[in-house]
Amino acid sequence: MFTTLYELLTGKNADPTYSTAIFPTVGLFTLIFTFIAAVIFYLLLGRWKPVWEKTTHWLVTIVIISVVAGFFAISQALSETGEEANAYMYSFSLINALYAVVYFFIFSLLLKKASIFARRTPF
Repeated sequence: MFTTLYELLTGKNADPTYSTAIFPTVGLFTLIFTFIAAVIFYLLLGRWKPVWEKTTHWLVTIVIISVVAGFFAISQALSETGEEANAYMYSFSLINALYAVVYFFIFSLLLKKASIFARRTPF
């Protein structure tokens, strides 16, 4: 599943390590990490204080998630391939950050009703 998602936007790489080890690991990490971040934002912080209802906090959370997801993608690609960073790795990192933002948005729509103070965040 993740291989198809990444190859859709980054293109196919000749190195089979990407499709066998890197894409599944990074994709699963990104999906789980963004779900945990959404649970923390809506179910823990969104029920704790009314300050977490601001859209600014939601945007900061998205930036943090995308940076972590991008960094994890490039570090995983570097460690699995043993190569130096190249353009494909950077584009893969940016695409993974984009997918993290999309996942967090979807999880936000699903979890915001369970929050007390952040019910209207992001909208």
